[in-house]
Amino acid sequence: MTEPSPPPFEVTTSALSKYDESLLDNFAKDVAAQSTRLDDLAKQLITLNIAIPGLYATVLKFISGDKAVVNDPVLLLITFAAWLLALGFALASLFPQRHQVDPDSLSEVETFFYRSAQHKRILLAAASLLSFFGICFAVFSLFV
Repeated sequence: MTEPSPPPFEVTTSALSKYDESLLDNFAKDVAAQSTRLDDLAKQLITLNIAIPGLYATVLKFISGDKAVVNDPVLLLITFAAWLLALGFALASLFPQRHQVDPDSLSEVETFFYRSAQHKRILLAAASLLSFFGICFAVFSLFV
């Protein structure tokens, strides 16, 4: 004897309102645009890390005059190494990564955008900190 199958049931849902559709659309656009915003930040950090060493040399020349010599070469090495590493991290954040993504899976596509942005955030955070430390060491080396 077989048991009768349960009767089918109907699920009724209402259509999304214009407001809800707008929220979902803006959310999707925001997730996709994270990478672009981080790329813009990377470009600004690259400009900053290229310009700062020139400004540093100019300030050193104005402060010290003809005797523009840094007393501690280790500080100078640390300063320029920090700027060079910051420049490297900022440049690395602009290079795309390869990801295997199934375009039919929305969760995989969303994960791709989040992982890409997270990778860029980590590299740009390191670049920002190294830029800051480079500036701090540069200022410190002027007064030592």
